[in-house]
Amino acid sequence: GLTLSVSLHSADDKRRSEIMPVNRKYHIPELIRACRDYTEKTGRRITFEYAVIDDVNSSEKDADKLSALIRGMNCHVNLIPVNKVKERNYRTTRAKAADFAKYLAERGINATVRRTLGSDIEAACGQLRCDADKENSGNGGADK
Repeated sequence: GLTLSVSLHSADDKRRSEIMPVNRKYHIPELIRACRDYTEKTGRRITFEYAVIDDVNSSEKDADKLSALIRGMNCHVNLIPVNKVKERNYRTTRAKAADFAKYLAERGINATVRRTLGSDIEAACGQLRCDADKENSGNGGADK
């Protein structure tokens, strides 16, 4: 069967809007209500995708907020060590993502750190988007 995956990346509305502009339209409380409704109606588990970013969403306080938000829900958190993107100063290490997984486990939240591939050629999660955005900007990718 299929598993519903939801890109969450922060339990804080303001911070999530910075990471994911779509949050400005669909705020966290609305999203979580829909997720709880989905799990209750289907009995299926949701996977929350969470890109771990140093100094943005990876502190123990962030783990507190995330665990409070999703506690009691049939879910799993897939932690993704963020890949370097030229346009942003986002970065992390696998060790930092593992620390965040430990913080979540201490709070009763099931989480794993996802293996990353493709970052050496800038083709990993989050990296292709920037080049695609440039190509679709109307100048044929001339600003590459």
